[in-house]
Amino acid sequence: MPAHFAFVTDSHYHPVAEKDFGAPKMLTHSRTVLDAMVPAINACDPQFIVHGGDLLCGGGSFEMPYDIYLQAIADVADAFEGFTAPAYYIPGNHDCDAQEGSFEALFQRLPMPQTLDIVEAGPRLRLALANVYTDSPLENSAGAWTDEHDQLLRQGAAQAQKEGCALILFVHPWIFPYQEARDDFVPGGFIDNPQQVMKAVEDCPAVIAVFTGHRHINRIRSYRDFLLVDTACIIGFPLGFREVWLEDDGYFKTRFRALDLPELMQASFARSEIEVNQKWQGEVHDRDTDVLVPRLQAIWR
Repeated sequence: MPAHFAFVTDSHYHPVAEKDFGAPKMLTHSRTVLDAMVPAINACDPQFIVHGGDLLCGGGSFEMPYDIYLQAIADVADAFEGFTAPAYYIPGNHDCDAQEGSFEALFQRLPMPQTLDIVEAGPRLRLALANVYTDSPLENSAGAWTDEHDQLLRQGAAQAQKEGCALILFVHPWIFPYQEARDDFVPGGFIDNPQQVMKAVEDCPAVIAVFTGHRHINRIRSYRDFLLVDTACIIGFPLGFREVWLEDDGYFKTRFRALDLPELMQASFARSEIEVNQKWQGEVHDRDTDVLVPRLQAIWR
């Protein structure tokens, strides 16, 4: 059964931002991005939509007052009611409030997993939606993969395998290392206990791909017989989201769709050196690619 969906992440909405903070984010244009995002995704006519976290600018770094946090939740939830397809959400480290590190107010408006939920997204396709911030993101912005996450994923994947369903895992932070040539580069943005989550995915043949955000970089890697799909933020360059197709013959196809905001795109691009922008944008096959996924081919055969 072919599937067609949209994946967007790191929209970092801030209703009254007085500055843009670190590049490539353009927080002072949050409303413009929010207003453009929903119709652009709807225009793809996906079967469903997944937001990979950091809907807001709560948590650490931004010092968002609580009343503004509540306003941000209301604005985002109201806007996302405009999606014409079912939408699923996972929390990021900036989705809690900046005072207590709580997600309670957000979860009242947008349903999100407490730990890990398995949902039916379409014929023979399920989503594993993970909340890896069961402890306060104010204490640990990387999130953590726990034994409970592990057990829930393994149980859900075993059931999916038994019933001939593919499973996609969605986690906000990266789970797979990133290497750069610079000697002084210190990798960041990784989940705590990445070896455990990678081992769980390796052991579960129903899991065909893992989608993440958090580091604002487009990257696609084949690992063993599944995919790791990292996606750039929509609040700054390259200012877009992924459109994804899963084909009956086991092919994964994605196209990166930039918002039609050329002036904002140029303003965000101008904040960084070209080499940095190239890293966020990724190489051409990190944005647009067609690749065979052996696990998908096997389970949908």
